[in-house]
Amino acid sequence: MASSGASQDKNISRVALRRWGEAARGNVRGALALHTLAVCAWVAIAWGLGHAVGALASGGAATPWLGLALSGAAVRTAAVWGAETLAARAGLGMVGAARGEVLSAAARAGPAMLGGESAGARTSQIVDRTGKLAAYAAGWLPGQQLALIGPLIVLIASATQTWLAAILLLVSVIVLPLFIWLTASETASRARAQQASLDLLSGSFQARAAQAGLIRAFRAVTRETRALELASESLRQRTMAILRVAFLSTAVLEFFASVSIALVAVYVGFKLLGVFPFETGETLTLAEGLTVLILAPEFFAPIRKLSGLHHDRADGVAAAEMLAPWIAAAEATEIRRLPRLNAAPVIAFEEVALAHAGQRAAVRGVSFTARPGELCALSGVSGSGKSSCLLALLARTRRVEGRILIDARPLEDGASLAESVAYVGQTPWVVEGTVRSNLLLGAPAASEAALEDAARQTGLLNLLTASGRTLDSPLGRFGAGLSGGQRQRLALARALLRDAPILLLDEPTAHLDPDAEAGFLAVLESLARGRTLLIASHSEAVLAACDLVVPLGEPAEMEPA
Repeated sequence: MASSGASQDKNISRVALRRWGEAARGNVRGALALHTLAVCAWVAIAWGLGHAVGALASGGAATPWLGLALSGAAVRTAAVWGAETLAARAGLGMVGAARGEVLSAAARAGPAMLGGESAGARTSQIVDRTGKLAAYAAGWLPGQQLALIGPLIVLIASATQTWLAAILLLVSVIVLPLFIWLTASETASRARAQQASLDLLSGSFQARAAQAGLIRAFRAVTRETRALELASESLRQRTMAILRVAFLSTAVLEFFASVSIALVAVYVGFKLLGVFPFETGETLTLAEGLTVLILAPEFFAPIRKLSGLHHDRADGVAAAEMLAPWIAAAEATEIRRLPRLNAAPVIAFEEVALAHAGQRAAVRGVSFTARPGELCALSGVSGSGKSSCLLALLARTRRVEGRILIDARPLEDGASLAESVAYVGQTPWVVEGTVRSNLLLGAPAASEAALEDAARQTGLLNLLTASGRTLDSPLGRFGAGLSGGQRQRLALARALLRDAPILLLDEPTAHLDPDAEAGFLAVLESLARGRTLLIASHSEAVLAACDLVVPLGEPAEMEPA
């Protein structure tokens, strides 16, 4: 089964690479055409220089041949510049296509798609892994074809001068495909390991940077620094492993290229001196010999480059093998946002069992009915499934048993009430900016009167005034400058601006002192009118203030499904 899953993921990644490559196809073809033109220009340079020297040696006119060589040099310069420009555009196009798919899938599947990894690791996957596709499109896609077309053009041009030199070049290159295949397979596994290490380091760094104050408070700087050093060392070792393979493959290619060019040079030299020990059936002139010697390095140039491009291919394939199944899994669980409800609904759970993606049920047998105007609380210890029940209304958890009814109508799998919900978590999301800009995240088009009314209803305005602040007061990262109670009230005011008929609160008083908690609950009671309000909490004060308390059992084991 594991082998079948791995094979399926590889198929998905291959299809994704072709799909993303469609965005770069035009530029890749243009780059290949210009690179091919550059090879042809090199043939003109070699032909012009070789025959110019031959003409001078025989007392003839070298000017026409030098003109051919100069023209070839000009064309080659322009062709290489154009090819590199188109290749860079191809890379940007493929990266843009991949990132567009990731972000589109996240928009359709919801934030649950980004779960399972730290924020730093997910950022690395979306930014760094997709970035690996730039070299795949810019280098590998045109380079693999040029490695066939370029040597063939040079081989034909060489054969017109001396057939035996062309055979020497051809024989020397026959053994290279096997070696390239061996190094490519080794590079692919090392590239996957290196990208996984980069994800780990990015996640570790982001998590510790976000909690730098807490780390200092607990005097754990040395320990956490050591953890980052270990992650960095792992990335260094795996990067060096890739470089060792790269140096080995390059050295072997250089060896074969040097030996082959040396054989051609020996043959040409001996033939021109008339001391070659075997009859070859051809007469070689100085012009022909020099032309072949100038052509020989260009015969190996695309093949040399292909060795390095295999590392670009390995990076691109490794990135696709992670990204494509991730996108496919998100699309398989695509969330459908239901139209906004016109009024607060009656929400009923009937023997519901819920599970997170890839896991068995996290909570079972949940039954309750939440009515508009009432405070309904889900109680239980951490891990008992309180948050899972709230997230089920947003299609962030999977229903495996029972029914969820909204005004007596079943909520279908994958259907989300997000358009009708305002959600307040236990750690409200506050961005760097002003209090006003954070409130507008809930309703960007809200008027000044609506802002002040929401801040007044939740008590946020009074708290700000008491501390000498206003709605335009600046806030630091993660809401630095606000107390826990002020952050909770800001989040509640932001939720009110949505004017949603359903209000979901996940441990809203977890970080509040008793006085702040009492004030927060007083605000909630006034806000319940005209709304269906669900609270996940184990706070005794919150439970005592609620009209309905639904106790949940012990945490279920989160075993793989």
